[in-house]
Amino acid sequence: MRQRADLVFPLLEYERRLTALRERMATRGLDAVITTIPENICYLSGFESPGHYYFNALIVPIQGEPVAVPRQLEVSGYEELTWLENIRFYTDTEDPIHKLYTTLVEFDLHYKRLGYEKNSWFFTAAQQDRLFAYCSPATFVDCSGLVEAGRLIKSEVEIDLMRQAARATEAGMRAGVEAVAAGVTENDIAAEIHYAMIKAGSEWPSIQPFVASGYRGAIGHATWAGRTLEEGDCVMLELAGCLKRYHAPLMRSGFVGEPDPVVKTAEQVVHEAFEATVAAIKPGVSAGEVDAVARGIIAASQFGGTQASRTAYSVGIGLPPDWGEGQILSIQPKEPRLLEANMTFHLLPWVQLPGIGGISFSETIRVTETGCELLTNFDRSVFVK
Repeated sequence: MRQRADLVFPLLEYERRLTALRERMATRGLDAVITTIPENICYLSGFESPGHYYFNALIVPIQGEPVAVPRQLEVSGYEELTWLENIRFYTDTEDPIHKLYTTLVEFDLHYKRLGYEKNSWFFTAAQQDRLFAYCSPATFVDCSGLVEAGRLIKSEVEIDLMRQAARATEAGMRAGVEAVAAGVTENDIAAEIHYAMIKAGSEWPSIQPFVASGYRGAIGHATWAGRTLEEGDCVMLELAGCLKRYHAPLMRSGFVGEPDPVVKTAEQVVHEAFEATVAAIKPGVSAGEVDAVARGIIAASQFGGTQASRTAYSVGIGLPPDWGEGQILSIQPKEPRLLEANMTFHLLPWVQLPGIGGISFSETIRVTETGCELLTNFDRSVFVK
């Protein structure tokens, strides 16, 4: 391992992650793992780039130094951001999969038992088939989720970084709420959010802030589109500050002018669901049980609101197109996984009011040894402007 003064975490943190991964590899009888998921590569090496639309791989052998196989343009990032010593790049006119194959040959791995991530968005079926053909003597084993098993439980240094990201999130939300008014545009609000969040220390988030008003608030994942706010509009804001790829999301709902009376009822129900869910979160409780707490309270309400999505999802390292880690673990119906200390989630019990919009007061939270800590902590009420 190559020591660098400007690594995100101490070298010991990366050594811990690598050792733990190799222990999991040993239980699967793997000689090496080929990870192509950007967040996994970041987790193991420190490398980050929005350029993962080009193929990028990290080979982790059961013994010896890992090897990166990136596009040539990304080599400078590996040299500056990571502790890796072995980099075997491909040029824009080369086949990256053939380069991966020749790298496996170089390190005497092309006939071994190799783990790969079958469900990676960034390692296509066509690319996988080519690698299998090149490395016909090898045994390929789908090891999807093997690296993520380490990402799910955060270390203390990761938690500290998420706390810093949370302060930038809160600054962005505060600016967004203050900017809401009749006559301003969604673009105006988005600009204020960006300015405040970045000034507070945020780096580029994996998803841009969601800013939706009026009828657009009922569109899933809608964000600013130039609409001018009017009296009576519901406004949905969701954003995440980011530091060294670690995110801390936050969602709030508000109105321009007095909201419909049903909103007050919905607000009370969401508050009740949020507080009950926070009280239920602790090590040893299943994610499905926690989801049932929030979902049960919302379902028992009389105003016709529904929660159409999961109650929470794991959050930590994120690269586009997502800031979340919900594919690792979500708090959703019948999920049997037990919560453990230092899991982190974006907790978002919410209701959708037909014809009005969504009501939510989400927070980024950490499972503690005895309960739940709010990493973000912003006024949880419907704001009225």
